[in-house]
Amino acid sequence: MEKAKFEEKPRIQEAEIASIQWTSSWASTASVDKPLPSAPEVTGIHSYLAYAKATLQSLGFNVLVYVLQHFLGISLNEIPKKAFHRDRLMALLRCLVHVLPFSIAMAEIMINWRGYYVGANIDGLNYIQFAAKLHEMAMQSSLAIIVFCYVRHVLFNGDALPIGALLSGLHLTQISYLWSMELWGIASSKIPLGRRLGVMTMIIVAVSLASTVGPSSAILLIPNLSYWPAGSTHIWMNTTAAELWPSRLDGSLLPSYCSQAPSVSNVCPGSEWEALSDYLSLANGMLPTDVLSAFTVSPYSVQLTGQGSLRQLIIQRHIYDNETAPYDQGAAQATTQHVAVADALSATSSLWNIALQHSDSPFFDQRDAVQSIMAGVFQPYTLASCGGDVIEGETDDRPVAFPIPPGSSPDMLKDAKVTVETMLPMLAIEYAGLTRSEILKTPGRKSDYRIKWVELPENPFNGTSIGAVILQPTRNETQGILLCNMAAGWGSTSMNMSSSPSASGTGITSSSIYDPESTLPQADDYSKRIADSVITFELPLFPQRKINISSDWAQYLNPQIPTLNTTIFNSLMSVKLVDHDDTTSANIILAGLLANGLARTGFNSQLQGKIRTAFHPTLNASIPDGDYWFSGRGDMFTIDPSANNNKDWIKLRVDSSVEGYGFGLQGIAPKLTVVVLLIYCALVVGHYHGDGGAGGEFLADDSAEEYVCGDYTDGFVSVAG
Repeated sequence: MEKAKFEEKPRIQEAEIASIQWTSSWASTASVDKPLPSAPEVTGIHSYLAYAKATLQSLGFNVLVYVLQHFLGISLNEIPKKAFHRDRLMALLRCLVHVLPFSIAMAEIMINWRGYYVGANIDGLNYIQFAAKLHEMAMQSSLAIIVFCYVRHVLFNGDALPIGALLSGLHLTQISYLWSMELWGIASSKIPLGRRLGVMTMIIVAVSLASTVGPSSAILLIPNLSYWPAGSTHIWMNTTAAELWPSRLDGSLLPSYCSQAPSVSNVCPGSEWEALSDYLSLANGMLPTDVLSAFTVSPYSVQLTGQGSLRQLIIQRHIYDNETAPYDQGAAQATTQHVAVADALSATSSLWNIALQHSDSPFFDQRDAVQSIMAGVFQPYTLASCGGDVIEGETDDRPVAFPIPPGSSPDMLKDAKVTVETMLPMLAIEYAGLTRSEILKTPGRKSDYRIKWVELPENPFNGTSIGAVILQPTRNETQGILLCNMAAGWGSTSMNMSSSPSASGTGITSSSIYDPESTLPQADDYSKRIADSVITFELPLFPQRKINISSDWAQYLNPQIPTLNTTIFNSLMSVKLVDHDDTTSANIILAGLLANGLARTGFNSQLQGKIRTAFHPTLNASIPDGDYWFSGRGDMFTIDPSANNNKDWIKLRVDSSVEGYGFGLQGIAPKLTVVVLLIYCALVVGHYHGDGGAGGEFLADDSAEEYVCGDYTDGFVSVAG
């Protein structure tokens, strides 16, 4: 392969360099023994034309050079040129091609790094895509200039290069150049290894960037639909963590009127028991045909109504497969948001919407608003497992055995005496503190489903919150019973409330398990299972705080219904799942009742604090200061720090966000595109420093064709075969 190289010549003084001239062709430079003629000094209009030409050539407007010469009446013949320049202004003018693509790339990076919300709708997205394509072409042109400059730098430092390398800047948009013969020729050439690696690295990086800067620019330039920060504040609730999420519950915490089924209330555990009836009705297919098709299995959740919030009671069945025996295959889990926290979040959401209605904030134009509490919140997670057995008359004094505490690690049960001499379809732990004949004394009609609550000791029932014995309706001496083991705990969650722009602020509250990997010990595949679940129960990992429940508190889960002359549990069991036995229905009802009741602890707590306001001249009233809230500069609620009664109050952070279009770095793709554009910008800065800032060397003609086929006669160039 023919190579252009620099021959070793005696050192020339800098004053002599300015006199080195271009001749007409490569061939005329084959002999360097002839003295080079000196060039006439370029002055007057020709010097200004040289700067104008450099500027136009850097921007790709070579044809305008000839138009300018013709307009000024200057000969179109090339004037004598110096092959080697050290003119900083000329060098900077040659770098103008980088200004526009570099500036746009930096602007894209900064605006996405900072994050900027645009609005609910964006017009003209097609024009933005067109602009992104133009930006891609400009960056590819910029990269070509950088490659040509580097190749030229190698030549002027006396190293030979294959001729194929001289045209590498023209092939940047062709990914196949990375495995072409031209690049292989560079790799196999005999130039020094360091220089060879430098040229190949520059070309590979430039080709890679030329293929990726376009998509990167489009990702950052086109606004994406997502949720964007819209302010944050701390809120206070006038209760302590021990009161809101107690570790033990007893009946002294509740008023006596909770012994009868109440209306909607935060106080009584049995409130809103009708939601479980709705769940069972949905699971039984008691819906119109067109609606039933959406529920091929049992429904995901049913709605609960607090004093100021809408919550979800989520129930999950069949949580254990055959590989996890001896646990009950039909055990049920349940969870719901804590009502006091949900009501406080709902009140905060309403205030946020009021502030938004009287603000000039761009967040008024949004599709959806979400208020979130991401940390410091717990909600109840419950699990119930029941198995069937019988009592052979009033003289049956055999002890009973309850199922193994579901969800407990086997290590927690190492001291337990597990028995298989029972009718239960799973392994069980014998409990000597209760005989079968004592169970028959449970109050109630024999034609109803009755419950006897049993406080099971922690040893050996490690992981159990409370037990229950269910007496099934019977007319015979043989009494069918269900022996149930129930577990409950407080699990850390994140809580969200969504509301549309037209809503007053009240929306359905949802929640999810909060960041268990950073706060819990690891188990085999545990983090993956918990990340994919809305509900989980895997002691001792989750929930983090176990709850002990007394029998006198548990009785309030099954109060009397005066209008029906029966109990809640009997009423729910009458709506039981028609395609399953009593065991499955009991699991669902007990887990749901317990989760619903636990979510009502700390019922007296409310949102506290004085809200920051601003005077609204049109309304002639003080309203929540929306501009301060949306800026996220500080808390909207303040409390008196000198008061003694608020030192132990629960403090929660509420983050607001809105759905719409904007610029940001959500997800992995935008972050990767920032890296790509930063690499491009680093190359541009390096080129400015090397060729512009330092007044580096450059040829009089900068196009690839000119410096390959043009007049390279500076007294140093020869052609080697």
